[in-house]
Amino acid sequence: MKILKILFFLSLISLTGCKKMTATPEDKKSVEEVQKFYGGYVETNKGFETQNTSSNNYFELILKDSKLIDQQPQRAISNAANIAYIVFENQKSAEDYDVIKTTVILPDGAAVSKSFTKKELKEVKSIYPELETFNSFLISKNYKGIIAMFDTRFKPDEKTVYDAFSSMDSKMGDLKRIQFQGFEFIDDSKLGRTILMREVGERNSVFPFINVAFNRDTKKLLNIEFP
Repeated sequence: MKILKILFFLSLISLTGCKKMTATPEDKKSVEEVQKFYGGYVETNKGFETQNTSSNNYFELILKDSKLIDQQPQRAISNAANIAYIVFENQKSAEDYDVIKTTVILPDGAAVSKSFTKKELKEVKSIYPELETFNSFLISKNYKGIIAMFDTRFKPDEKTVYDAFSSMDSKMGDLKRIQFQGFEFIDDSKLGRTILMREVGERNSVFPFINVAFNRDTKKLLNIEFP
């Protein structure tokens, strides 16, 4: 994680870069969707950068004064990833930008930055249907369906799953909705190449976090956490 102290004014929406480049309708739509989700003030940049003799075009979005992010700074990394995914999803073509960069500015002035290639964001998109299936099973209390999604090495027994979820239903009420709030790529010594999908649920008047880990290669479910 790269954390920097920066001091500059963020305008509501401004498009700048190494060269003056025109904002596309898709760029503007991306900014609108990010602000719809997070609120706050946005600045964007776009241009080209060279790494290892390869030139990549990039789009960068910087977000400040988001109440949602400011209230959960522990999830700044995954929220920065979610912003990148929102930009990716709102482009006309997945090929529009080689790299999407995002930065979220926290109340203390610290900046949390992430950068994703289009290949990585396509990978997230390919796993997203598995997450939607998991969410539908969780809301409908189809625990057998959830167990069937697991990698056989980490598959829990049915009673453990039923008891855990039933206990949460009893304490906080039934799960009504689930909102995706980002992801992290993690190399875990036990789980392997993992993508951790971070979500928040709605149960009566409480909104518990949900972390769902998938294997990046097989797309099998590896772990569920309720931090």
